[in-house]
Amino acid sequence: MPVLPSEVRPPPDAQAAASRVMGVLPGVMDAMRLAMRAQLDGPLTVPQFRGLNFIEAHPGCSVSALAGFLGVTLATASAMADRLVRAGYLQSRDCSTDRRRSELRLCVDGLAVLERMRSRTQSDLARSLQGRTPQELTALVDGLGVLEAAFRLVQSP
Repeated sequence: MPVLPSEVRPPPDAQAAASRVMGVLPGVMDAMRLAMRAQLDGPLTVPQFRGLNFIEAHPGCSVSALAGFLGVTLATASAMADRLVRAGYLQSRDCSTDRRRSELRLCVDGLAVLERMRSRTQSDLARSLQGRTPQELTALVDGLGVLEAAFRLVQSP
């Protein structure tokens, strides 16, 4: 009977995988937040950066949708949107079908600051991953693909 290498383990079940995701992702998110904070331009905060990302992914979204995404009150999201409009990162227009609703869209400067922060943050994360073997990096990318597929339905409206 052949001896199995010590790395060979039975595959985890969904509960074990979920536990591992919950244990690892907060550290990854902390590293991303630290990298983003190091890149912040002027008065831009991490919640504002998250808000700009949301608006880029949902052009024409309402302040209410932004508040829901950020988990803040409508007043807080409205104040944030106003600050981002004044900073030249965001445009707010009245909705053509509902005058009570505003539509939020990124301006050229908002897109530029997002791209700059993403690029620098990606470089910081890449430095953290340096030294990993090609097999480890392949396994990481494959695992992220599994997470993306599993949670794609959750993120869709």
